[in-house]
Amino acid sequence: MKTFLSALREFFLRVKGYALVLWARYRALPRWWQVGIAALLVVAVIGAFFLFQGGKPVASAENLRAVTLKSVAELSGEDAGGSVIGSVRARSEATMLAQASGSVESVRTTLGARVPAGFVIAEIENASQEAAVLQAEGSYDAAVAARNATSLPDTELAAANVYRNAFSTLDNTLQADVDVFFGPSSIFGPTLEIDAGSKGRDLSEARAEISDMMNAWRRDLGAADARDPGTLLDEADAKARIISDFLVELGAVAGRVSAGTTAAQTASLSQARATVSATLSTLAAAKTSYRTGSVGSSAGADASVKQALGSLRLAQAALEKTRVRAPIAGTVNFLPIRTGDYVTALMHVATVAENGALEVVTYVSEETSASLVPGMKVSIDDGASGVITSISPALDPVTRQIEVRIAVESGALVNGQSVRIGLPNTAPAPVEGAVSEGPILLPLASVKLATDSRVVFTVGEGGRLVAIPVEIGDVRGERIEIRSNLSTDTRIVTDARGLSEGQQVRLAGE
Repeated sequence: MKTFLSALREFFLRVKGYALVLWARYRALPRWWQVGIAALLVVAVIGAFFLFQGGKPVASAENLRAVTLKSVAELSGEDAGGSVIGSVRARSEATMLAQASGSVESVRTTLGARVPAGFVIAEIENASQEAAVLQAEGSYDAAVAARNATSLPDTELAAANVYRNAFSTLDNTLQADVDVFFGPSSIFGPTLEIDAGSKGRDLSEARAEISDMMNAWRRDLGAADARDPGTLLDEADAKARIISDFLVELGAVAGRVSAGTTAAQTASLSQARATVSATLSTLAAAKTSYRTGSVGSSAGADASVKQALGSLRLAQAALEKTRVRAPIAGTVNFLPIRTGDYVTALMHVATVAENGALEVVTYVSEETSASLVPGMKVSIDDGASGVITSISPALDPVTRQIEVRIAVESGALVNGQSVRIGLPNTAPAPVEGAVSEGPILLPLASVKLATDSRVVFTVGEGGRLVAIPVEIGDVRGERIEIRSNLSTDTRIVTDARGLSEGQQVRLAGE
């Protein structure tokens, strides 16, 4: 350490010695030489200062941010209405959902084809529904025949006919609609083919007892004319009620999820219960008419006919649910199903629309909607144009905005397309040289939105940015409301993004 300090001291002493020698030589020079050398040293020091100042050269014009200036009047001109996004759709359009589950039996049109209103686009398997309609038609015809029979003057013959018709109707119902639940015979009776748990044996025995009852009834038909009409009707009513109670028990079992009941069995059971109910009504009306001595009265018979007609309408409605029918005329825009596909209830199976008459639906804020009126012209993407046809008087509960509908007047738009809509500027155009006294709309890009300030920039001396504080309002599409008073001839930077006050810039094109 001592050696290092000694060497350092010796170095400084040598430097001091050389400096004294140079100073002595400098002082020995003529006066004008001394002045020249001093001037050279001053110039060298100044050059070194500028050379090494900040470690970098002064920025050139090419490295400066280029900005464009426009007056407030220009920026708040004709395009101040802003723009919004809308969806193109047909004015008349219908979405069809499947009303029943099952396999698609036929598809009667193709995608892009034109169909009339009421056209059946597709049909789902419906053999059981068609059978139910046929049975309901038979019940209705029987009710009509029974009503005609009551007009005979012979009350005993009328009662016998009701007795025979009741047997025929109930026997056919048991064989066609009830026996779809039963299979081969066993020691207890016909085997129940659905899972009824502990009630399966009871239902089999009950079905066997009903078969015995119907066989006995069949043997008594020949002697019906010789028996008391009141007794005949009471017996028929009692037997019909036994069958009705049996169907109630069967329905309770078949309605369980674990029973494995098919759609065809469910439809048959429903039809059987409707037929038995209609038969009971017919018998009740016949008994009332006989006991009051007015079998020919049409009131009860008409009620039976009406009830049978109601059953027929119900069966027809069930059949109609298996058909996908176009509610309007138009072009098939969506058809994902094919023959053999399986569809479920409420599945979207087709869309029909009138593609020749399009409209655009968009949503705007309350403030923007206040400046719009029906009949106002708007511009749409791709050179299309339209006119506002309706403005909702209330907020949409989902978007919390106002729905606006625009009829397309010209342009090649496609149904389902998303487009940008240019809204017109309803504010008066600013006058050059004036001071804005009300809100004006400027492009969002021209306003610097910081956490603690809102400013627009102009260019001052030396090409440096000067900030002008402004008070902002609502945002309307791609524009923002300026509530501060600005001179309309003030030239401001059109794009303030990334800029800061005092930053040096250059004008675009210079």
